[in-house]
Amino acid sequence: MKLSAYLTLLAVSILPLSLHAEQMDKTTDSEAMEVITVSYRAPLDYALYQYTTELLNQFRIQIEADIYTQARSGSLKMAKYQSDMTAWNTPYTPITIDNKWVRSE
Repeated sequence: MKLSAYLTLLAVSILPLSLHAEQMDKTTDSEAMEVITVSYRAPLDYALYQYTTELLNQFRIQIEADIYTQARSGSLKMAKYQSDMTAWNTPYTPITIDNKWVRSE
């Protein structure tokens, strides 16, 4: 009984390895190898490309900061023109209610 259990476990553990190896053989036959093309540039061209990239990145960061600054200043201006609504400065208007019964039907 123990021998059959060991053989079963051995067969089950080897089976996924053999299936995985078989699938790998099928995929390597059907796929084409990737080709990478490298183009060399002159040092001046690369320096110009790098300068342009850094300049555009700085411009993008500056625009994001300007948008944030404009939004914050606009919010502060709106808050300045609005009066603070608190219980202390809200005008109290008394409401007179007649002494009547209210019925709900």
